[in-house]
Amino acid sequence: MRAWRVPSGPFLEAVTHLRVRFQEVDSLGIAWHGHYLSFCEEGRLAFGRAYGLHYEDVRAAGLAVPIVHAALDYKAPARFDQQLLVRTRLYPDPAARLLFRYWIADERGATLAEAFTVQAFVDLEGALQVARPPLWDDFLGRWRGALREEGDPA
Repeated sequence: MRAWRVPSGPFLEAVTHLRVRFQEVDSLGIAWHGHYLSFCEEGRLAFGRAYGLHYEDVRAAGLAVPIVHAALDYKAPARFDQQLLVRTRLYPDPAARLLFRYWIADERGATLAEAFTVQAFVDLEGALQVARPPLWDDFLGRWRGALREEGDPA
């Protein structure tokens, strides 16, 4: 199994809020572990809205970005009807891939889970893109001046 390095360095960040729905909890009112990846998906969607990196734009460029790796560490349970904050960071990478980190926190700011995902660029037939596509280079060029470093104020 390949060991993935958790991304770090300069990043772009988006924050979104969501509420744990009844359908996402078990009989104890605790969010089922598999739904945390959906919470990360909500974070990626919020990131795309904030920075203009929508799935539709990727598809219009003849590409897709499937997840090829996901890692998730659970710290504390999320519960039914709890307001969650999902902090999503994209770490620009010189390769043709997207590196995201996520922090899922409760309304007080206590971390409930941390995660990261790796997405690879593929064409619409599924062929891996080893060179960075123009869409990714254009995106990085547009936002290079907005990159933040760890410790920068939110």
